[in-house]
Amino acid sequence: MMKIVIGEIMENEVLCETDEDSMKLPRSLFPRGVHSGDIADYEDGVVTMWDEERQVEEEQLAMFFKMMC
Repeated sequence: MMKIVIGEIMENEVLCETDEDSMKLPRSLFPRGVHSGDIADYEDGVVTMWDEERQVEEEQLAMFFKMMC
């Protein structure tokens, strides 16, 4: 699985950045409300958008467990 950051959104393509490279993916892989700066996972031709609220909860939970150990 690869983490991607959404860059420029064009009519038929979306420019995405990874830690190592840039790539253009078909616009049809993304939901309608995608915005530049959004984060997603990309694997085997499937884009899974990150839910910001869920991500914050996961980070808070991880920090809690780190403090407990």
